[in-house]
Amino acid sequence: MTSAPTLLCVHGWGFGPGFWRPLLRHLPQWPAQTIDLGFFGPEHLDFIGDGPWVALGHSTGFLWLLNHLKEPPLRSRCLGLISLMGFSRFVRGVDFPGGIDRRILLAMKRELANDSHRVLDQFMALGGVNRPMGGVRAQGNAAALAKGLEWLLSWDERPTLAAWNHPWLALAHHDDGIVNPHMTRDCFGHLPAIEAGGLHWMDTEDREGGHFLPLLTDPQPYATIIHTFLSRYFS
Repeated sequence: MTSAPTLLCVHGWGFGPGFWRPLLRHLPQWPAQTIDLGFFGPEHLDFIGDGPWVALGHSTGFLWLLNHLKEPPLRSRCLGLISLMGFSRFVRGVDFPGGIDRRILLAMKRELANDSHRVLDQFMALGGVNRPMGGVRAQGNAAALAKGLEWLLSWDERPTLAAWNHPWLALAHHDDGIVNPHMTRDCFGHLPAIEAGGLHWMDTEDREGGHFLPLLTDPQPYATIIHTFLSRYFS
C-alpha cells in the first residue's frame, strides 16, 4: 500500500469528537478523521476524501459505522474495523440475551426532555466517569441524544458484522458497566480469530477498566495494540 489509510473515528453516545484526542496522540503515524454525531453541537457526518479508511468506533460509534458500511463510500473503501467497547446490537432479544433491557433506554429518552444533564451524569457514572470532566458540564442536544438512543433501540447490525471478511480488532473490558462481557462475546465471538487482531480483553490488575475512562486517562495500552494491528495489515 502506497499510503496509510485514514482512521475514521466515531465517538459513542454522550460524547463528541474530542473524545479521541488522548488516544490519537499516541497514534501519530496514522492520519485520522473524526465524525461528530452532534450530541453537543452541530453534527459533522461528511467523509473527507475518498479513503481508504480503517473505521474505528467507540461504543455506539461502532454500531453507527456498521450501519453505514452498507452504503458508499464505506462499503467499498473501508479496509478494516476497530471496535473499542463496541457492539453490533445493544438491546436484549430472544436471540441476544446479553443485551440491555430496552426499558432502560426508553426511560432515558423520556427523561432527556426534562433534564439532559441528569441523564448524562448517570450514564457517565455507569462508564466510570464523574461529570463534570475538567470543570465543564456541557449542555447536551436532547433531540440528537434521543436519536442516538433510538439507534440503540432499533439497529441490529449483527448480519453486517458477520459478513465482514477484512481485518478486525475489538478491545473490551470484563468490568464494563455498560457493555457486559456476554454482549461482547455474542457480538464478536463468532468471528474468525486473526493474527494481531480479533477480540482482546484489556483487563489488568493495575489498570482501571470501565466503558470509557481508560481511553481518557491511560490510552497508551490501547494505542499500542491498535498500532500493532494497523502495522500488520496496512503498512
